[in-house]
Amino acid sequence: MVIDYSKYYWRNSVITLRRPKEDDWECLVHHMFDSQGRFFFNEKIDLPTDLELYKRRTEFLDPEKLNYTCFAIENSEGKHVGIANLFNIDERNGTFGPIGIVINPTDRGKGYAVVAYRMLGKYMFNERRMHKWNNGYIEENKASETLHKKIGFIIEGVQKDMYYHEGRYWNQVICGMTETQFFENEKRRPNLY
Repeated sequence: MVIDYSKYYWRNSVITLRRPKEDDWECLVHHMFDSQGRFFFNEKIDLPTDLELYKRRTEFLDPEKLNYTCFAIENSEGKHVGIANLFNIDERNGTFGPIGIVINPTDRGKGYAVVAYRMLGKYMFNERRMHKWNNGYIEENKASETLHKKIGFIIEGVQKDMYYHEGRYWNQVICGMTETQFFENEKRRPNLY
């Protein structure tokens, strides 16, 4: 069967966002053995793991069992290139975030994270009636800093000495963006679809 994806919300010419599948563990496992990347994503160093244990971990990516929404990110060739996690949807106050994205080391720098952020931001503001997106990053994570600037986040503050790693404390940059700010930035960008 041939499916026409030309009007599908979760696909454009760069990426597709989809539900994680059981065999995604092979892509996700690269993140477990990148300790610095894990610290920047998860604010801690994970305890030792093994491949079988990690393979079973993907069973828990079922959205029905999580308190967040997990997406697999595929490029236009159908290769699984990363994950996106959407946290803290507050329907009452109209806020959400952070959205955490990890792209495989071999696939970084190709714009996948920017497009995934834009797609998820558009969904949250247009379809879920959210008003504000809250996000943040560890201060010395230059890739994340660059990504947040590209999306148009506004720095709202710095939490000093938030995380302890490698024998010292690291700062957390707090940033956010309202629906109006997001769509003002989107007007200056090429269309996603």
